[in-house]
Amino acid sequence: MASLEDLPSDPNYVYFKSVDRVQCRPILTGENAKPTFESIPTIDASQIFSADLEARKILAEEIGQAAKDVGFFYLVNPPVSPDKMDAAFDALAKFFALPHDVKMKYHVNNSPAAKGFTPVNPADKRKGFGGAREAFGMGNDYTNPEQHAIKVAPAGTVPLNQWPDDELPEFRQNVYSYFTEVYLFAKKLVQIFALALGLEETALDQFFEVPFTDITINHYPPQPDETEYKQVLYPHADYGAFTLLAQRKIGGLEVLNANAIWVKVPVIEHAFVVNTGSYFELISGGRWRSTIHRVCAKGNTDRTSLPFFFSPSPTTTIYPMVPAEDEGLKDLHRNIGKEHIRGMMADRPTHPFVKKLKALGLRPDDYTYEMVSQPLV
Repeated sequence: MASLEDLPSDPNYVYFKSVDRVQCRPILTGENAKPTFESIPTIDASQIFSADLEARKILAEEIGQAAKDVGFFYLVNPPVSPDKMDAAFDALAKFFALPHDVKMKYHVNNSPAAKGFTPVNPADKRKGFGGAREAFGMGNDYTNPEQHAIKVAPAGTVPLNQWPDDELPEFRQNVYSYFTEVYLFAKKLVQIFALALGLEETALDQFFEVPFTDITINHYPPQPDETEYKQVLYPHADYGAFTLLAQRKIGGLEVLNANAIWVKVPVIEHAFVVNTGSYFELISGGRWRSTIHRVCAKGNTDRTSLPFFFSPSPTTTIYPMVPAEDEGLKDLHRNIGKEHIRGMMADRPTHPFVKKLKALGLRPDDYTYEMVSQPLV
């Protein structure tokens, strides 16, 4: 994953990381400016589980247009309990408040899937970040009984998630209560996206039978000496299908429009900010773009974001489900499990699992997601 020091600086261009390479966009103003968005659309999600197909189609039309024009939109009135969202935020605040040595017991290096705690990287400030960032992640782990409604892990599967049960007995329950509701919401949203492409409502279900899920909570602890408003997360595009982001109190998310102007995304509590990623860009034949975004904030503020990343099943190969508008996508097929392993190899070269995988000398075509959850020989 590129860092700020890897991105060139030019007053006439914005540089960003998209999928696996650095790209740039010219900053256009005045008569050179293109028609583009200047704010993020807001869509009412209250009809997503309506028994009325026409009501769901109206919602799908709004979402499809927003995904095409912006790639980001708010979903207000989602079918997720505000109390459960607040409880998840509160549980996470308690985790990040634990002593550093306690949090390190759950370091991501202890999980083959790199789930758990990521400590602050002191190099971040040297690279130009306006603050420090720590994180906690959880996702697919079918050894967890809370996920057995999705799938039961086969014999020999190793646990992937890590839970601070000794220090915070309520943490796991609060996070899973939130996860379960957002998961069901995301599964239904897949069907709304199918309608938005003019397909049958269940046409995309084949890609999401056992979807790839990931919650990576980012916490930016306050840095008293950092009072300047600046980047704390570099410009990038997401590679998944879509992200459901919950924000509370302090925002900082900004989205890049066609003129390379950053558009702020203010906090709407108990709503979701949704953005489409590169997997949906492929499935939609290029109709929906994976839009560039970043996070800016004052380093002396305390900020937590709660994104839920949703992608096709790890064993699935995706391709355009409608005629491709982008010739580069026309004949493209991507296997989700292989893409995940490639990404992990690039992003976490020092992780014990990655080192073991490299030691096996496998070619990228030999990668399978099962390698993460089964012991490597």
